[in-house]
Amino acid sequence: MTRRVAVVAAVAACLSVGAPAAGAIDRAPATPSRPSASETVSASASSFKALRRGDSGTRVRRVQYALKKRGFHVATNGKFGPLTHSAVRRFQRIRRIKVTGTVGAQTWKALGLPLAATKPSPTTTTRPPGVYRHPSAAVERWHAVALQVGWAERDWKRLSCVIQRESRGNPRAQNRSTAMGLLQILYRVHRVWVGPDATILLDPATNLKFGLKMFKGRGWKPWASVSHLCDA
Repeated sequence: MTRRVAVVAAVAACLSVGAPAAGAIDRAPATPSRPSASETVSASASSFKALRRGDSGTRVRRVQYALKKRGFHVATNGKFGPLTHSAVRRFQRIRRIKVTGTVGAQTWKALGLPLAATKPSPTTTTRPPGVYRHPSAAVERWHAVALQVGWAERDWKRLSCVIQRESRGNPRAQNRSTAMGLLQILYRVHRVWVGPDATILLDPATNLKFGLKMFKGRGWKPWASVSHLCDA
């Protein structure tokens, strides 16, 4: 009898080794779910660094271009001054956004600017092959502006050379002959299509835009005195 009990106990022990613990259920391992598009946008909005009066830089310039495109009178100098502040408030009022004069995520998005673009750029950048960079930072800073107003990338090397020789990259350069701005456009010669306000030629984007109009009509001839010194 004792021997039989021992055998039964041994068999029971063997069966219990492979048995699952009470309440255990076979299931596939959990996989982390990917954030939805709305969650990504919300995260971008929550980390958005608002722009306000007194700020400056590329992001301010992007806001100014977006406002100018919508008919607001602002300078595109990258400085969040009183004119930009006033334009932002008017834009917010029109779009029924809380009027603060500060560009938060909602205003930024309403201007048609992508939230993802507000992430800080890396400290080091890789230049695309074949893209020319002017050695002078005072000139190269207008590279993106030139492309935005319609200049072709292939023309930047000569254009940047002309800017260097005409104004050294100073958008407010002018002389007694009424040559003004980055490309030293003669106001007295082009007054008909520039308009009554000569100072608009001191706005970098406007100056480059009028310069492009001249270039399309006459090539590099308006800057013949300096363009022949530049490599094509």
